[in-house]
Amino acid sequence: MTRITFVATRKNTDPTERELYEMDLLCRALGFQRAFLDLGIQTVMACTPPGVSIDLVDEYIDPIAYDVKTDLVALSAKTSCVTHAYEVARRFRAKGKRVVLGGIHASLRPEEALEHVDCVVTGEAELLWPRVVRDLEAGKLKERYDADGFPPMDAIPPPAWGRSKPDSYLFHQIQTTRGCPFRCRFCSVPDISGQDFCFKPVERVIEELRALPRSRGPIASGKPLYVVDDNFISRVRYTKELLRAMIPLKKAGQIPSWSAETTLNVANDEEMLDLFRDAGCSTLIIGFESVTEASRAAMDEPVNFCLTYQEAVDRIHARGMTIIGNFIVGLDTDTLGVFQQTLDFVQKTGILYPFFSILTPTPGTNLFDEYKAAGRLDHEDWHLYDTRHVVFEPTNMTREELMDGYVWLYEQAYGADNLYARIERNWKRRTHGSNLVEKAFVAARLAPEMLKGDAELRRHFKQGIALMMSRHLASDAGQLLYLLDAYDFARFMRRFNTFARSESYRTFADRSRWNRAPAGVPEKASDLEKLGGMQWRNAKAVKRTKTSHPVVR
Repeated sequence: MTRITFVATRKNTDPTERELYEMDLLCRALGFQRAFLDLGIQTVMACTPPGVSIDLVDEYIDPIAYDVKTDLVALSAKTSCVTHAYEVARRFRAKGKRVVLGGIHASLRPEEALEHVDCVVTGEAELLWPRVVRDLEAGKLKERYDADGFPPMDAIPPPAWGRSKPDSYLFHQIQTTRGCPFRCRFCSVPDISGQDFCFKPVERVIEELRALPRSRGPIASGKPLYVVDDNFISRVRYTKELLRAMIPLKKAGQIPSWSAETTLNVANDEEMLDLFRDAGCSTLIIGFESVTEASRAAMDEPVNFCLTYQEAVDRIHARGMTIIGNFIVGLDTDTLGVFQQTLDFVQKTGILYPFFSILTPTPGTNLFDEYKAAGRLDHEDWHLYDTRHVVFEPTNMTREELMDGYVWLYEQAYGADNLYARIERNWKRRTHGSNLVEKAFVAARLAPEMLKGDAELRRHFKQGIALMMSRHLASDAGQLLYLLDAYDFARFMRRFNTFARSESYRTFADRSRWNRAPAGVPEKASDLEKLGGMQWRNAKAVKRTKTSHPVVR
Protein backbone atom coordinates (compact mmCIF):
# COMPACT_ATOMS: atom_id res chain seq x y z
CA MET A 1 0.00 0.00 0.00
CA THR A 2 1.26 3.47 -0.89
CA ARG A 3 2.12 5.54 2.16
CA ILE A 4 2.20 9.34 2.34
CA THR A 5 3.51 11.29 5.32
CA PHE A 6 2.21 14.83 5.77
CA VAL A 7 4.51 17.04 7.84
CA ALA A 8 3.49 20.36 9.39
CA THR A 9 6.83 22.09 9.91
CA ARG A 10 7.77 24.72 12.47
CA LYS A 11 8.87 28.18 11.46
CA ASN A 12 12.36 27.21 12.63
CA THR A 13 14.04 25.00 15.22
CA ASP A 14 14.75 27.69 17.83
CA PRO A 15 13.12 26.39 21.05
CA THR A 16 12.89 29.94 22.43
CA GLU A 17 10.97 31.20 19.40
CA ARG A 18 7.68 32.91 20.24
CA GLU A 19 4.99 33.33 17.60
CA LEU A 20 1.99 35.48 18.47
CA TYR A 21 -0.61 33.28 16.80
CA GLU A 22 0.77 30.14 18.44
CA MET A 23 -0.37 31.55 21.82
CA ASP A 24 2.27 29.64 23.76
CA LEU A 25 1.42 30.90 27.25
CA LEU A 26 -2.30 30.39 26.73
CA CYS A 27 -1.77 26.83 25.49
CA ARG A 28 0.51 26.02 28.42
CA ALA A 29 -2.02 27.37 30.89
CA LEU A 30 -4.90 25.37 29.43
CA GLY A 31 -2.97 22.20 28.64
CA PHE A 32 -3.04 22.39 24.83
CA GLN A 33 0.05 21.66 22.75
CA ARG A 34 -0.64 24.14 19.97
CA ALA A 35 -3.18 26.81 18.97
CA PHE A 36 -4.19 25.24 15.66
CA LEU A 37 -3.01 23.02 12.82
CA ASP A 38 -2.96 24.41 9.28
CA LEU A 39 -6.40 23.78 7.80
CA GLY A 40 -4.93 23.43 4.30
CA ILE A 41 -2.96 20.31 5.22
CA GLN A 42 -6.01 18.73 6.82
CA THR A 43 -8.11 19.50 3.74
CA VAL A 44 -5.58 18.07 1.27
CA MET A 45 -5.28 14.97 3.44
CA ALA A 46 -9.03 14.52 3.05
CA CYS A 47 -8.57 14.59 -0.76
CA THR A 48 -6.23 11.60 -0.72
CA PRO A 49 -7.78 8.70 -2.69
CA PRO A 50 -8.91 5.62 -0.75
CA GLY A 51 -6.46 2.77 -0.43
CA VAL A 52 -3.56 5.06 0.46
CA SER A 53 -2.10 5.10 3.96
CA ILE A 54 -1.58 8.61 5.32
CA ASP A 55 0.16 9.83 8.45
CA LEU A 56 0.53 13.28 9.96
CA VAL A 57 3.47 14.68 11.90
CA ASP A 58 3.14 18.11 13.51
CA GLU A 59 6.65 19.30 14.33
CA TYR A 60 5.25 21.66 16.96
CA ILE A 61 4.11 18.59 18.89
CA ASP A 62 6.35 15.68 17.86
CA PRO A 63 9.91 15.49 16.48
CA ILE A 64 10.24 14.49 12.83
CA ALA A 65 11.41 10.91 12.24
CA TYR A 66 13.45 11.20 9.05
CA ASP A 67 13.87 7.42 8.81
CA VAL A 68 10.12 6.85 8.50
CA LYS A 69 9.07 4.31 5.89
CA THR A 70 7.05 6.31 3.39
CA ASP A 71 6.66 6.75 -0.35
CA LEU A 72 6.18 10.50 -0.28
CA VAL A 73 6.63 13.34 2.21
CA ALA A 74 4.12 16.17 1.75
CA LEU A 75 5.02 19.66 3.00
CA SER A 76 3.30 23.04 2.85
CA ALA A 77 4.77 26.40 3.81
CA LYS A 78 4.16 30.11 3.67
CA THR A 79 7.03 32.45 2.87
CA SER A 80 8.29 33.03 6.42
CA CYS A 81 8.36 29.27 7.11
CA VAL A 82 9.71 28.00 3.80
CA THR A 83 13.40 28.24 4.73
CA HIS A 84 12.96 25.63 7.45
CA ALA A 85 10.68 23.57 5.19
CA TYR A 86 13.51 23.46 2.63
CA GLU A 87 15.85 22.16 5.34
CA VAL A 88 13.33 19.49 6.35
CA ALA A 89 13.04 18.49 2.68
CA ARG A 90 16.82 18.29 2.38
CA ARG A 91 17.06 15.93 5.33
CA PHE A 92 14.30 13.68 4.00
CA ARG A 93 15.87 13.57 0.54
CA ALA A 94 19.22 12.68 2.08
CA LYS A 95 17.44 9.59 3.41
CA GLY A 96 16.16 8.74 -0.06
CA LYS A 97 12.61 10.05 0.44
CA ARG A 98 10.72 11.93 -2.24
CA VAL A 99 9.27 15.27 -1.16
CA VAL A 100 6.38 17.33 -2.55
CA LEU A 101 5.85 20.96 -1.53
CA GLY A 102 2.72 23.07 -1.85
CA GLY A 103 1.38 26.20 -0.21
CA ILE A 104 1.60 29.92 -0.84
CA HIS A 105 5.35 30.30 -1.33
CA ALA A 106 5.79 27.31 -3.63
CA SER A 107 2.84 28.52 -5.69
CA LEU A 108 4.46 31.92 -6.18
CA ARG A 109 8.08 30.70 -6.45
CA PRO A 110 7.83 27.22 -8.06
CA GLU A 111 11.25 27.32 -9.74
CA GLU A 112 12.93 28.19 -6.46
CA ALA A 113 11.01 25.46 -4.65
CA LEU A 114 12.06 22.83 -7.20
CA GLU A 115 15.67 23.44 -6.21
CA HIS A 116 14.81 21.90 -2.83
CA VAL A 117 12.12 19.25 -3.46
CA ASP A 118 11.18 16.60 -6.01
CA CYS A 119 7.73 17.91 -6.84
CA VAL A 120 5.84 21.20 -6.53
CA VAL A 121 2.07 21.70 -6.47
CA THR A 122 0.95 25.25 -7.23
CA GLY A 123 -2.40 26.87 -6.53
CA GLU A 124 -5.30 25.32 -4.66
CA ALA A 125 -4.47 21.63 -4.48
CA GLU A 126 -7.76 19.87 -3.71
CA LEU A 127 -8.53 18.79 -7.29
CA LEU A 128 -4.86 18.25 -8.19
CA TRP A 129 -3.91 16.06 -5.26
CA PRO A 130 -5.64 12.84 -6.40
CA ARG A 131 -3.74 13.12 -9.72
CA VAL A 132 -0.45 13.54 -7.85
CA VAL A 133 -1.18 10.42 -5.82
CA ARG A 134 -2.18 8.37 -8.88
CA ASP A 135 1.04 9.38 -10.67
CA LEU A 136 3.02 8.45 -7.57
CA GLU A 137 1.44 4.99 -7.49
CA ALA A 138 2.15 4.54 -11.21
CA GLY A 139 5.79 5.58 -10.77
CA LYS A 140 5.24 8.67 -12.93
CA LEU A 141 5.46 11.50 -10.42
CA LYS A 142 6.09 14.78 -12.26
CA GLU A 143 8.17 17.70 -11.07
CA ARG A 144 5.31 20.15 -11.20
CA TYR A 145 1.53 20.19 -10.99
CA ASP A 146 -0.27 23.49 -11.60
CA ALA A 147 -3.87 24.03 -10.60
CA ASP A 148 -6.14 24.98 -13.49
CA GLY A 149 -8.55 27.46 -11.98
CA PHE A 150 -10.12 27.17 -8.56
CA PRO A 151 -12.17 24.27 -7.20
CA PRO A 152 -15.84 24.91 -6.44
CA MET A 153 -16.34 25.05 -2.70
CA ASP A 154 -18.92 22.25 -2.74
CA ALA A 155 -16.26 19.94 -4.21
CA ILE A 156 -13.93 20.43 -1.24
CA PRO A 157 -14.36 17.73 1.41
CA PRO A 158 -14.42 18.45 5.15
CA PRO A 159 -10.94 18.50 6.70
CA ALA A 160 -9.49 15.18 7.86
CA TRP A 161 -9.89 16.07 11.52
CA GLY A 162 -9.60 12.45 12.57
CA ARG A 163 -6.02 12.22 11.27
CA SER A 164 -4.76 14.85 13.72
CA LYS A 165 -5.01 14.96 17.49
CA PRO A 166 -7.97 17.31 18.02
CA ASP A 167 -7.53 17.42 21.78
CA SER A 168 -4.01 18.84 21.27
CA TYR A 169 -5.23 22.03 19.61
CA LEU A 170 -6.87 25.07 21.16
CA PHE A 171 -9.05 26.04 18.19
CA HIS A 172 -11.54 24.38 15.91
CA GLN A 173 -11.37 25.72 12.32
CA ILE A 174 -13.63 25.85 9.30
CA GLN A 175 -13.65 27.73 5.99
CA THR A 176 -16.77 29.03 4.25
CA THR A 177 -15.45 31.25 1.43
CA ARG A 178 -12.35 31.80 -0.69
CA GLY A 179 -11.09 34.48 -3.04
CA CYS A 180 -10.97 38.26 -3.04
CA PRO A 181 -11.60 40.76 -5.88
CA PHE A 182 -9.43 43.47 -4.33
CA ARG A 183 -5.78 43.97 -5.24
CA CYS A 184 -4.34 45.42 -2.05
CA ARG A 185 -0.64 46.14 -2.54
CA PHE A 186 0.47 44.05 0.43
CA CYS A 187 -1.72 40.96 -0.14
CA SER A 188 -1.28 37.84 -2.31
CA VAL A 189 -4.69 36.22 -1.70
CA PRO A 190 -6.05 36.94 -5.24
CA ASP A 191 -3.04 35.19 -6.78
CA ILE A 192 -3.62 32.06 -4.71
CA SER A 193 -7.40 31.85 -4.35
CA GLY A 194 -8.60 33.97 -7.26
CA GLN A 195 -10.37 37.29 -7.59
CA ASP A 196 -13.87 35.82 -7.51
CA PHE A 197 -15.59 35.04 -4.24
CA CYS A 198 -16.41 31.34 -3.91
CA PHE A 199 -18.87 30.05 -1.32
CA LYS A 200 -19.38 26.74 0.38
CA PRO A 201 -23.10 25.89 0.38
CA VAL A 202 -24.73 26.89 3.65
CA GLU A 203 -25.97 23.36 4.30
CA ARG A 204 -22.40 22.05 3.90
CA VAL A 205 -21.10 24.56 6.43
CA ILE A 206 -23.80 23.55 8.90
CA GLU A 207 -22.88 19.88 8.40
CA GLU A 208 -19.22 20.66 9.12
CA LEU A 209 -20.15 22.63 12.22
CA ARG A 210 -22.18 19.71 13.53
CA ALA A 211 -19.27 17.36 12.74
CA LEU A 212 -16.59 19.32 14.61
CA PRO A 213 -14.53 16.91 16.75
CA ARG A 214 -16.00 16.63 20.22
CA SER A 215 -13.29 16.90 22.84
CA ARG A 216 -13.62 15.72 26.40
CA GLY A 217 -13.20 17.62 29.63
CA PRO A 218 -14.36 21.05 30.81
CA ILE A 219 -11.58 22.88 28.95
CA ALA A 220 -11.37 20.98 25.67
CA SER A 221 -15.15 20.79 25.28
CA GLY A 222 -15.33 24.58 25.26
CA LYS A 223 -12.72 25.16 22.57
CA PRO A 224 -13.46 28.23 20.41
CA LEU A 225 -13.98 28.14 16.65
CA TYR A 226 -11.95 30.19 14.18
CA VAL A 227 -13.44 30.83 10.72
CA VAL A 228 -10.37 31.16 8.51
CA ASP A 229 -11.98 33.07 5.60
CA ASP A 230 -10.04 36.13 4.48
CA ASN A 231 -13.31 38.09 4.50
CA PHE A 232 -16.32 36.41 6.08
CA ILE A 233 -18.71 39.10 4.76
CA SER A 234 -17.59 38.90 1.13
CA ARG A 235 -21.21 38.55 -0.04
CA VAL A 236 -23.81 40.03 2.28
CA ARG A 237 -26.73 37.84 1.18
CA TYR A 238 -24.73 34.64 1.66
CA THR A 239 -23.33 35.79 5.00
CA LYS A 240 -26.76 36.60 6.40
CA GLU A 241 -28.17 33.29 5.20
CA LEU A 242 -25.32 31.43 6.89
CA LEU A 243 -25.62 33.41 10.12
CA ARG A 244 -29.36 32.73 10.28
CA ALA A 245 -28.67 29.02 9.82
CA MET A 246 -26.10 29.10 12.63
CA ILE A 247 -28.42 30.68 15.20
CA PRO A 248 -30.38 27.47 16.00
CA LEU A 249 -27.08 25.59 16.45
CA LYS A 250 -25.88 28.25 18.85
CA LYS A 251 -29.11 28.12 20.84
CA ALA A 252 -28.84 24.33 21.01
CA GLY A 253 -25.24 24.52 22.24
CA GLN A 254 -23.94 22.73 19.14
CA ILE A 255 -21.30 25.31 18.24
CA PRO A 256 -18.87 27.16 20.51
CA SER A 257 -18.15 30.87 20.54
CA TRP A 258 -16.37 31.84 17.37
CA SER A 259 -14.36 34.52 15.60
CA ALA A 260 -14.09 35.60 11.97
CA GLU A 261 -12.19 38.08 9.82
CA THR A 262 -14.20 40.86 8.21
CA THR A 263 -13.71 44.35 6.88
CA LEU A 264 -14.92 47.23 8.99
CA ASN A 265 -17.81 47.60 6.56
CA VAL A 266 -19.58 45.00 8.68
CA ALA A 267 -20.53 47.87 10.98
CA ASN A 268 -22.46 49.62 8.21
CA ASP A 269 -25.12 46.89 8.32
CA GLU A 270 -26.66 46.78 11.77
CA GLU A 271 -28.92 43.86 10.89
CA MET A 272 -25.81 41.85 10.07
CA LEU A 273 -24.19 42.85 13.35
CA ASP A 274 -27.26 41.59 15.21
CA LEU A 275 -27.02 38.29 13.31
CA PHE A 276 -23.35 37.93 14.23
CA ARG A 277 -24.25 38.42 17.88
CA ASP A 278 -27.20 36.01 17.77
CA ALA A 279 -25.11 33.34 15.98
CA GLY A 280 -22.59 33.36 18.82
CA CYS A 281 -19.75 35.40 17.34
CA SER A 282 -17.57 36.66 20.18
CA THR A 283 -14.77 38.38 18.24
CA LEU A 284 -14.38 40.13 14.90
CA ILE A 285 -10.88 40.27 13.41
CA ILE A 286 -10.59 43.50 11.44
CA GLY A 287 -7.76 44.90 9.35
CA PHE A 288 -7.70 48.60 10.19
CA GLU A 289 -4.16 48.55 8.74
CA SER A 290 -3.58 52.26 9.43
CA VAL A 291 -5.23 55.17 11.21
CA THR A 292 -4.09 57.79 8.69
CA GLU A 293 -5.88 58.68 5.47
CA ALA A 294 -2.67 58.81 3.45
CA SER A 295 -1.59 55.30 4.42
CA ARG A 296 -5.03 53.82 3.85
CA ALA A 297 -5.14 55.31 0.36
CA ALA A 298 -1.60 54.13 -0.41
CA MET A 299 -2.56 50.49 0.21
CA ASP A 300 -5.01 50.36 -2.71
CA GLU A 301 -7.47 48.76 -0.29
CA PRO A 302 -10.98 49.86 -1.34
CA VAL A 303 -12.66 48.99 1.95
CA ASN A 304 -13.01 50.33 5.49
CA PHE A 305 -14.33 53.76 4.48
CA CYS A 306 -17.95 53.05 5.40
CA LEU A 307 -17.99 55.00 8.68
CA THR A 308 -15.57 56.71 10.99
CA TYR A 309 -13.51 54.14 12.84
CA GLN A 310 -14.90 55.24 16.21
CA GLU A 311 -18.53 54.84 15.12
CA ALA A 312 -17.86 51.43 13.58
CA VAL A 313 -16.05 50.18 16.69
CA ASP A 314 -18.85 51.45 18.94
CA ARG A 315 -21.46 49.55 16.93
CA ILE A 316 -19.55 46.29 17.27
CA HIS A 317 -18.90 46.79 20.98
CA ALA A 318 -22.58 47.60 21.52
CA ARG A 319 -23.40 44.00 20.51
CA GLY A 320 -21.06 42.59 23.13
CA MET A 321 -18.43 41.51 20.59
CA THR A 322 -14.76 42.28 21.00
CA ILE A 323 -12.31 43.27 18.27
CA ILE A 324 -8.91 42.05 17.21
CA GLY A 325 -7.54 45.05 15.35
CA ASN A 326 -4.70 44.50 12.89
CA PHE A 327 -2.39 47.44 12.18
CA ILE A 328 0.57 47.77 9.79
CA VAL A 329 3.46 50.18 10.38
CA GLY A 330 6.23 51.20 8.01
CA LEU A 331 4.33 52.36 4.94
CA ASP A 332 5.91 55.10 2.85
CA THR A 333 3.21 57.45 4.11
CA ASP A 334 3.92 56.69 7.78
CA THR A 335 5.82 59.29 9.76
CA LEU A 336 7.45 58.83 13.15
CA GLY A 337 4.11 59.80 14.67
CA VAL A 338 2.39 56.63 13.46
CA PHE A 339 3.31 54.68 16.59
CA GLN A 340 1.82 57.10 19.11
CA GLN A 341 -1.14 57.83 16.82
CA THR A 342 -1.94 54.13 16.55
CA LEU A 343 -1.63 53.60 20.30
CA ASP A 344 -3.84 56.62 21.01
CA PHE A 345 -6.49 55.23 18.67
CA VAL A 346 -6.42 51.81 20.33
CA GLN A 347 -6.82 53.33 23.78
CA LYS A 348 -9.53 55.76 22.73
CA THR A 349 -11.68 53.13 21.03
CA GLY A 350 -11.01 50.42 23.60
CA ILE A 351 -9.98 47.80 21.02
CA LEU A 352 -9.14 44.92 23.30
CA TYR A 353 -6.71 42.98 21.12
CA PRO A 354 -4.49 45.19 18.94
CA PHE A 355 -2.06 43.21 16.79
CA PHE A 356 0.76 45.02 15.01
CA SER A 357 2.81 44.08 11.96
CA ILE A 358 5.77 45.60 10.16
CA LEU A 359 5.01 46.16 6.49
CA THR A 360 6.43 43.14 4.67
CA PRO A 361 6.65 42.97 0.85
CA THR A 362 6.01 39.25 0.41
CA PRO A 363 6.44 37.54 -2.97
CA GLY A 364 3.31 37.62 -5.09
CA THR A 365 2.28 41.11 -4.02
CA ASN A 366 2.46 44.34 -5.98
CA LEU A 367 4.44 45.75 -3.08
CA PHE A 368 7.20 43.16 -3.48
CA ASP A 369 7.50 43.84 -7.20
CA GLU A 370 7.64 47.61 -6.65
CA TYR A 371 10.24 47.45 -3.88
CA LYS A 372 12.39 44.94 -5.73
CA ALA A 373 12.37 47.04 -8.90
CA ALA A 374 13.34 50.10 -6.86
CA GLY A 375 16.19 48.25 -5.12
CA ARG A 376 14.62 48.77 -1.70
CA LEU A 377 14.66 45.16 -0.48
CA ASP A 378 17.52 44.37 1.88
CA HIS A 379 17.61 40.65 1.05
CA GLU A 380 15.46 37.63 0.26
CA ASP A 381 16.07 35.71 3.46
CA TRP A 382 12.52 34.42 3.61
CA HIS A 383 12.53 33.45 7.29
CA LEU A 384 12.75 37.17 8.10
CA TYR A 385 9.68 37.99 5.97
CA ASP A 386 7.46 37.36 8.99
CA THR A 387 6.00 40.87 9.59
CA ARG A 388 8.19 41.40 12.64
CA HIS A 389 11.50 42.16 10.93
CA VAL A 390 12.39 45.14 8.75
CA VAL A 391 13.40 43.82 5.32
CA PHE A 392 13.36 47.04 3.29
CA GLU A 393 14.42 50.67 3.39
CA PRO A 394 11.64 52.83 4.93
CA THR A 395 10.92 56.32 3.63
CA ASN A 396 10.21 58.59 6.61
CA MET A 397 12.17 56.79 9.31
CA THR A 398 15.24 54.63 9.70
CA ARG A 399 15.18 50.84 9.82
CA GLU A 400 16.05 51.04 13.52
CA GLU A 401 13.20 53.45 14.26
CA LEU A 402 10.71 51.18 12.49
CA MET A 403 11.91 48.11 14.38
CA ASP A 404 11.91 49.91 17.72
CA GLY A 405 8.52 51.47 16.99
CA TYR A 406 7.00 48.05 16.39
CA VAL A 407 8.35 46.73 19.70
CA TRP A 408 7.32 49.94 21.47
CA LEU A 409 3.73 49.52 20.28
CA TYR A 410 3.48 46.04 21.79
CA GLU A 411 5.13 47.14 25.02
CA GLN A 412 2.79 50.10 25.38
CA ALA A 413 -0.43 48.41 24.29
CA TYR A 414 0.06 45.41 26.57
CA GLY A 415 1.77 47.22 29.43
CA ALA A 416 -0.24 47.15 32.64
CA ASP A 417 -1.62 50.71 32.59
CA ASN A 418 -2.93 50.71 29.03
CA LEU A 419 -4.02 47.07 28.96
CA TYR A 420 -6.02 47.12 32.18
CA ALA A 421 -7.63 50.43 31.27
CA ARG A 422 -9.00 48.78 28.11
CA ILE A 423 -10.01 45.62 29.95
CA GLU A 424 -11.86 47.48 32.69
CA ARG A 425 -13.68 49.60 30.14
CA ASN A 426 -14.68 46.46 28.24
CA TRP A 427 -15.84 44.57 31.33
CA LYS A 428 -17.92 47.52 32.53
CA ARG A 429 -19.78 47.36 29.23
CA ARG A 430 -20.53 43.62 29.45
CA THR A 431 -23.67 42.21 31.03
CA HIS A 432 -22.39 38.67 31.66
CA GLY A 433 -19.03 37.45 32.91
CA SER A 434 -17.26 34.33 34.07
CA ASN A 435 -18.40 32.62 37.24
CA LEU A 436 -16.25 32.32 40.34
CA VAL A 437 -15.17 28.76 39.54
CA GLU A 438 -13.91 29.81 36.10
CA LYS A 439 -12.04 32.76 37.56
CA ALA A 440 -10.43 30.61 40.25
CA PHE A 441 -9.45 28.05 37.63
CA VAL A 442 -7.69 30.66 35.48
CA ALA A 443 -5.95 32.17 38.51
CA ALA A 444 -4.68 28.71 39.45
CA ARG A 445 -3.44 28.05 35.91
CA LEU A 446 -1.52 31.33 35.91
CA ALA A 447 0.23 30.55 39.20
CA PRO A 448 3.04 28.42 37.65
CA GLU A 449 3.77 31.18 35.13
CA MET A 450 4.01 33.70 37.96
CA LEU A 451 6.35 31.49 39.98
CA LYS A 452 8.86 31.17 37.16
CA GLY A 453 8.48 34.77 35.98
CA ASP A 454 10.37 37.87 37.07
CA ALA A 455 9.07 40.65 39.32
CA GLU A 456 7.59 42.63 36.42
CA LEU A 457 5.59 39.65 35.17
CA ARG A 458 4.35 38.80 38.65
CA ARG A 459 3.13 42.36 39.23
CA HIS A 460 1.41 42.41 35.86
CA PHE A 461 -0.34 39.06 36.33
CA LYS A 462 -1.30 39.90 39.92
CA GLN A 463 -2.95 43.12 38.77
CA GLY A 464 -4.86 41.26 36.07
CA ILE A 465 -6.09 38.57 38.45
CA ALA A 466 -7.22 41.20 40.96
CA LEU A 467 -9.19 42.99 38.25
CA MET A 468 -10.74 39.70 37.12
CA MET A 469 -11.86 38.96 40.68
CA SER A 470 -13.55 42.34 41.12
CA ARG A 471 -17.23 41.88 41.97
CA HIS A 472 -18.11 45.15 40.25
CA LEU A 473 -17.10 43.98 36.77
CA ALA A 474 -18.52 41.39 34.36
CA SER A 475 -15.02 40.01 33.91
CA ASP A 476 -14.13 37.33 31.38
CA ALA A 477 -11.43 34.94 32.57
CA GLY A 478 -10.75 33.69 29.05
CA GLN A 479 -10.15 37.20 27.77
CA LEU A 480 -7.60 37.79 30.51
CA LEU A 481 -5.70 34.68 29.42
CA TYR A 482 -5.62 35.81 25.79
CA LEU A 483 -4.40 39.26 26.75
CA LEU A 484 -1.71 38.02 29.11
CA ASP A 485 -0.51 35.77 26.31
CA ALA A 486 -0.12 38.88 24.13
CA TYR A 487 1.78 40.56 26.98
CA ASP A 488 4.08 37.53 27.07
CA PHE A 489 4.69 38.00 23.34
CA ALA A 490 5.43 41.70 23.89
CA ARG A 491 8.11 40.75 26.43
CA PHE A 492 9.60 38.28 23.95
CA MET A 493 9.80 40.97 21.26
CA ARG A 494 12.16 43.08 23.37
CA ARG A 495 15.02 40.95 22.08
CA PHE A 496 14.56 42.66 18.71
CA ASN A 497 15.12 46.20 19.99
CA THR A 498 18.01 47.92 18.23
CA PHE A 499 21.01 49.85 19.54
CA ALA A 500 18.98 53.04 18.96
CA ARG A 501 16.15 52.00 21.29
CA SER A 502 16.50 54.80 23.85
CA GLU A 503 16.68 57.54 21.24
CA SER A 504 13.81 56.02 19.25
CA TYR A 505 11.57 55.85 22.32
CA ARG A 506 12.27 59.51 23.09
CA THR A 507 11.31 60.40 19.54
CA PHE A 508 7.99 58.55 19.73
CA ALA A 509 7.07 60.56 22.84
CA ASP A 510 8.11 63.94 21.39
CA ARG A 511 5.60 65.21 18.83
CA SER A 512 7.98 67.96 17.70
CA ARG A 513 10.27 65.28 16.23
CA TRP A 514 7.65 63.30 14.32
CA ASN A 515 8.04 65.18 11.05
CA ARG A 516 11.82 64.96 10.99
CA ALA A 517 13.12 63.33 7.83
CA PRO A 518 15.76 60.59 8.28
CA ALA A 519 19.44 61.49 8.01
CA GLY A 520 20.47 62.01 4.41
CA VAL A 521 16.92 62.76 3.26
CA PRO A 522 16.03 66.40 2.48
CA GLU A 523 13.65 67.99 4.98
CA LYS A 524 10.10 68.22 3.69
CA ALA A 525 8.26 68.97 6.90
CA SER A 526 5.24 70.41 5.14
CA ASP A 527 4.87 67.25 3.07
CA LEU A 528 5.27 65.06 6.14
CA GLU A 529 2.66 67.03 8.05
CA LYS A 530 0.13 66.30 5.29
CA LEU A 531 0.50 62.59 5.98
CA GLY A 532 -0.94 62.88 9.48
CA GLY A 533 -4.64 63.24 8.56
CA MET A 534 -6.74 60.72 10.50
CA GLN A 535 -9.32 58.33 9.00
CA TRP A 536 -12.13 59.70 11.13
CA ARG A 537 -11.76 63.04 9.35
CA ASN A 538 -12.45 61.42 5.98
CA ALA A 539 -15.34 63.41 4.49
CA LYS A 540 -17.16 60.36 3.13
CA ALA A 541 -16.88 58.46 6.41
CA VAL A 542 -18.02 61.48 8.42
CA LYS A 543 -21.01 62.01 6.14
CA ARG A 544 -22.12 58.39 6.34
CA THR A 545 -21.69 58.41 10.10
CA LYS A 546 -23.89 61.47 10.47
CA THR A 547 -26.66 59.95 8.36
CA SER A 548 -26.50 56.41 9.74
CA HIS A 549 -28.62 54.86 12.45
CA PRO A 550 -27.46 55.47 16.03
CA VAL A 551 -25.56 52.79 17.85
CA VAL A 552 -27.74 50.41 19.82
CA ARG A 553 -26.74 50.94 23.44
